[in-house]
This record gives sequence, structure tokens and C-alpha cells, in this order.
Amino acid sequence: MLVLFSCTLFISAFLLFCVQLMVAKMILPLLGGSPSVWNTCLFFFQTTLLLGYGYSHLTTRWWGTRRQAIIHSFLLLSAIAFLPITVSKNIIPPQNSNPIIWLLALLVLAVGLPFFVVSTSAPLVQKWFANTSHPDSNDPYFLYSASNLGSILGVLSYPILIEPNFTLTQQSWLWTIGYGLLILLIFGCAVCLWKFPNAKETTSENSTDINNQPNILHPEKNTLNPPLPVNGEGAGGWGSIPTPPTIQQQAQWVVLSFLPSSLLLGVTTYITTDIAAIPLLWAVPLAIYLFTFILAFSPAIKIPYQTLVGLLPLWITAQVIVFLLQVMKPMWLWLPFHLIGFLIIGCVFHGELAQSRPNTKYLTTYYLWISVGGVLGGLFNAIAAPLLFKSVLEYPIVMVFSLLLLRTTFYNSEINNSNPELLIKSPADSYLKLRQTLPISIGLLLGTLIVGFYPKIFITNLPGILIACAIFSGIFYAFKLHPVRLLVGLSLILLIGQFYIGYIGGILDTERSFFGVYRVLHDKQRNFNSLLHGTILHGKQSLDANRRDEPLTYFHPTSPVGQLFQSFKDNTTTNKSISKVAVLGLGIGTLAAYSEPGQQWAFYEIDPKVEKIARNPNYFTFLQDSKAPFSVVLGDARLQVADAPNNQYDLIFMDAFSSDAVPVHLITKEAIQLYLSKLAPQGLIVINISNRYLNLEPVLGALAENLGLSTLRQLQLNITPTEKEMGKSSSHWVILGRNQNDFGKLVKDSRWQPIPKSLNAPLWTDDFSNIFSVLRGFNK
Repeated sequence: MLVLFSCTLFISAFLLFCVQLMVAKMILPLLGGSPSVWNTCLFFFQTTLLLGYGYSHLTTRWWGTRRQAIIHSFLLLSAIAFLPITVSKNIIPPQNSNPIIWLLALLVLAVGLPFFVVSTSAPLVQKWFANTSHPDSNDPYFLYSASNLGSILGVLSYPILIEPNFTLTQQSWLWTIGYGLLILLIFGCAVCLWKFPNAKETTSENSTDINNQPNILHPEKNTLNPPLPVNGEGAGGWGSIPTPPTIQQQAQWVVLSFLPSSLLLGVTTYITTDIAAIPLLWAVPLAIYLFTFILAFSPAIKIPYQTLVGLLPLWITAQVIVFLLQVMKPMWLWLPFHLIGFLIIGCVFHGELAQSRPNTKYLTTYYLWISVGGVLGGLFNAIAAPLLFKSVLEYPIVMVFSLLLLRTTFYNSEINNSNPELLIKSPADSYLKLRQTLPISIGLLLGTLIVGFYPKIFITNLPGILIACAIFSGIFYAFKLHPVRLLVGLSLILLIGQFYIGYIGGILDTERSFFGVYRVLHDKQRNFNSLLHGTILHGKQSLDANRRDEPLTYFHPTSPVGQLFQSFKDNTTTNKSISKVAVLGLGIGTLAAYSEPGQQWAFYEIDPKVEKIARNPNYFTFLQDSKAPFSVVLGDARLQVADAPNNQYDLIFMDAFSSDAVPVHLITKEAIQLYLSKLAPQGLIVINISNRYLNLEPVLGALAENLGLSTLRQLQLNITPTEKEMGKSSSHWVILGRNQNDFGKLVKDSRWQPIPKSLNAPLWTDDFSNIFSVLRGFNK
């Protein structure tokens, strides 16, 4: 019986987290590869999980576990009607508004019921097991480790095994087969529930106090036995809670699950903005999040809880300062630094959450409030934060919440001093360590924030700061913290909202949208304005009057794209044929510097914020100075190009890949075929694949070979110090044409060479792509 229930929870958790990554990848092409797609999807899944836990709690409470098992069996079967899971490519997202509501509605239609049904398994199957006659049924919480093991394997196996070897269609069918297996397993669990019932099981929940669990957050409420050390240093056994959990304790469960949930999305947004929006990097923070649950709920694993609490303040402080100062290189150092910090925070707060779990009578209540905290974390980060903050400010704010909630669990004079005989002190060294590190950490934070104090931006983040203050006030009351902590916390939050590195780093403007965070920087020394998306350069313009119309960075006159336009000028026949040009990806409109009278240019851009910045003459003037009339078409480039007349463009430039959040759907076989249909007979597709971490050249080579196209490529790495000083960047360009004659004089230019054939090059289609195979590695 134990094996059956464990396997059921393992399979359900595996399916639950595999489908999240699979569906997110299905939807990603519709929204330009934005990292916010994953955050919004994760919020949807958290919300559905809450509904599933609510269903489990209410139905077992109303009907009892045995009758509920019968009703649940019909719900399991009904979800089959929505399988296999698919996402229609004919659904077009809104072009001029935030797509979050549209995305949530799409998720409901695509995966809502199947995911809801699977999400009920964790609390429901554990509740069923608790009401069987099995000897271990009096403490089913250990099954949570089996569930989390399935979750973490589902998360990690997707980018490593499933995504590289199966198309999306195949993945969907495999998931459907797994769902069928889950139905059989749950039916088996239901049979065990009916065949081997607990003698005390009734339609109401079992009221026997069988968990022998102390309330570590309020030890004064443990009336039978004094509390014992937490899972870790000196763990020895359980006390007893004969009374229901109080409202305050339930609020604490919400907070203890809210903090890691919010930090999960915060750290994911932070790293995927600057690396790539791919399942691999979605999976790593999520796997860490689940791993901390496994550590916390496993009786066999001892977490050095008090040691972590003593050391964590300095780590959190360092994370906050690194974030505020925008220190992101070298990536190989700071990426694991943030992930390790997240791991430690997860262990601490999930450890407290596990140690405060109630009697099995309140099992579904407990999981319900944990889920509420997870949803609130997703709501704050995925929905509210992009609207409230112009940068990923929610990340350091929640780290400050975590810092101020740190305490030695069993020596907490801030909670209650009325029953000191019931309080057991933590190990002296851990207690003293926290007493030393916490003031140092707060002092370092205050010093950094005061140095960066800039009251002029206070109004910009005011709504978000007020909400953050309200959240911290709720944490203060839930845990009865000392008033000094409330004062310090509110002060830190207000100062974070006014921290501005702009006057140091020359930031002229910051904009945030569903698609990322953009900064306009001014380099006083070189007199440049630049646009950055995260840390990725999207364009640069000189403010010197005699260099104002000079294309820079990847588009410099001596760059590969500059050589291409020069070849048109050297050949008058070719020059006359260039009349219509399409550019996929606006940036700051640098390519408009190559426009000529008599031509027509169309820029396709998914984010209205980018158009706003590019059109602002206070920052950039390439569009304003264009010699040819142009239009900016908002929306996903592939969807919008599909509406253009066939055979009209002489050149199609693709400049959407210099960002490390690569929109994969723009370079699949179907996408290239679409571009060819819009291309004039001798037209060219010119692709900027300059990228820090991804080498897309083999992908384009495989596509060209499959479609019978000719190729030229040039990787220009050797940039002299003088060129770099003048604003030129290294770049990597590929040109696709129907035959070599379309390339003109470039065929004889030794700097341009065909893409070499590779037997291992992947063929990307709308149904299959594997970014993992083209990763360069974190070598910069």
C-alpha cells in the first residue's frame, strides 16, 4: 500500500511540473520569447494549485474521504476530454496592451482542467492514506517528500531529456499516457481506502492527535510537552498540539510560503532577463525551490537550521547590494551566488514551515494556506510588480522581508515572554552569530541605500513601495515582531524605492513592460546614448553633430551589415532593386541610417515601450533622421509579417537575436518559409545572430540545407581599441538567399564564407527546438 501511494504522488508531481514547462514552451512563440511568459504561467499554475488544494480541503470535509474518492474518480475521467494538450497557433495576442489577461485565459482553455485535476493529488492522496489502517498513516507528511522528488525530476528531466528528444506533439501524447497511468494509480489508492479503512475514519476528519508536533512559532501554546529542536541540530522528537491552528498560525504559514514563492519568481526574472528565456533556466530555480521542500519535509535529512540562520543575513545583504549596484559580470560568479542565496532562504523558511505543520486532522487546511502563500507570491511578482516598479525591485524588497524575519526559532522574545519556562534557547553560538550578523547586515544596507538616495524618483515607485510596506506590516503582525524591526523594515523599503544609480551610471530613463526592463544610458566621456535590455546592448548613438547619423555597435559601416549595404552602392543595378525593406526588431532604429530616398522601410516590434524610446528625440534620432518613409508595426514579428503582401521585400533583416532571450519561433523551418514567401525573387534574408551564450549558426545552416538555400556568414570578432572607443561592437551575421548570384559582390569577398555543413546540426521546426544544444556556456 505504501508503495502504491508513494508512486501515485511521485507520478502526479512529475506530470504536474513537466506540463508547466511544456505548455510554457508552446505559448512562448506567441509572445516573442519574453521571460515574463514563464512568470505568468507559473502564477497561473500556482493559482490552479490553490484551487486544487481548496477542492481537496472542502470535499474531504463535506463528504469524508471515502465518498469523496468516488466523486473524484469521475472528475479524473472528465479531464480526458481535454487531452492531448495543445495550444492553437491561430490565437493572436493583443498588440497594444499588456497580454497577461489574454495569456491567463489561454492557459485556462489549453490546460486548465487537466492541471487542476492533477494538482489535487498531493493533499488528497495523503489525506486518503491518513485514513487507511496502514501503520504509518498517523503521519503521512513524509509522503510529501515523494511528491517533491517527482516534482524535481519532472522539472530537471524536461530540458535535459524530454525537450531535446521529443517534439511538442510527442511530448503532449506522452503526457496523456502518463495521465492515464495516474488514473489507474489513483483508482488503486481509492480501492485501498475503501478496503482498508481506519477504524476511526468518519465523514468528518480524523480528530485524533497523532502528529505529536510542537508549535515552534508559538511555543507557549504547547500545553503537553515543551518544544524540541527543529529538524537539524539536535532534533529529537515531537511535542503535541491538541488544539486547532490559530488564525495567527495560519497567517504565518502563508508568510512562510509567500517569501520563497516570491523569491522564486524574483530570481528567475533576474537571471532569465540577462541570459535566456528557456526551460533550462526556468527549471533551475524551480528545482532549487522544490529541493528545499524535500529537505524540509524529509525526516531522514537534517538541515543545519540554526547555522544557516546565523550566516544568512550577510548573504542576503550582499545579494541586495549586488542587485542595486547592477553587478552582473562575470556571470559564472553571480549566477550561482544568487541561486545559492535562494537555496539557503528556501531551506530556512520551508524548514520553519515544515516544523509548524499541524495534526493530520488539519492536513488539507495546512496545504491550502501554503498554496495561498504561493499564489500571493506569484501575484506580487508576476502581476503586480511589472505594473508597480520600473525595475525588478520586488526581488530585493522580498529579500529585505526575509532578512528582517530571521530569528533563532526557539529563542524569540519578540513573540512572547509570558511563559519563559517554555522557551528553549537555540545553541549559544548560533544565537550570538545572528545577534552579530543581523546588525552588521542592516548597517551595510542602510549605508548603501543612503549613498544611492535620490528622492526625485520617489513618486515613480510610490504605489509599489506602499504595497510593500503594507505586506511587511502584515508580516509584522503575523509574527508579532519587535516594533524596532517594523521601523527598520519600513525605512529600508522606503530607501530602496529611492535608490538610484542613475546619477552614477548615467541612466536617463528606465522603462518596464511585460517583455523586460529597458534603460537608456548616457556615456558622458564618449558622448553616447545607449539602450540596454537588462544587460544586453540594443543600440548606441553618438550625440556629436557630425556623427549623429553614423550607425554604431553591430551596424557600424565597417561591420558585416555595413559591408552588405556598401556592396549595393558599388553595384548600381542592385541598388535600384532595393525598394522595400523589412526589419524584425526595432531597437533604437539604427538600421534606418542606411535608408535611401525612394525606399520604404517597415519595422516590426513586439514591445510598444521600445517604440516609445526609439521615437524619443531626446534619446535617439535614427528614426527621425530616416531618409526613407517608414512604419512601425507593433506585435509579434512573425504574426505581423504573415499579413504583408507576398514577394514584396527586397531585404528582410532579423535583428531579434542579439538579446539573450531568443524568440525561437522566428528561426524555425516554417518561419523561414514564411519569410521566403514575402521576399522578392532576388531578395535576401539578413540575420544578426550576435549573442553571448547561443551559437545559432548551425541552426541556420541546417535550415538552409533543408530548404535548398545558399548561405554566407561572417563572424567579426577582432575589434581594435580605437573602433571600440568609437562605438563599434563585434558581431555575427548570416545571409540567406535562393542562390549565390543573389549575394552580388559578397560572394567574392573573402570575409564572407558559406556556413559549413554539420552532421549534428539540429533542424528547428515549430514543433521542435533545442536551445540546450546551441549553448556556448557561461564563458563571459
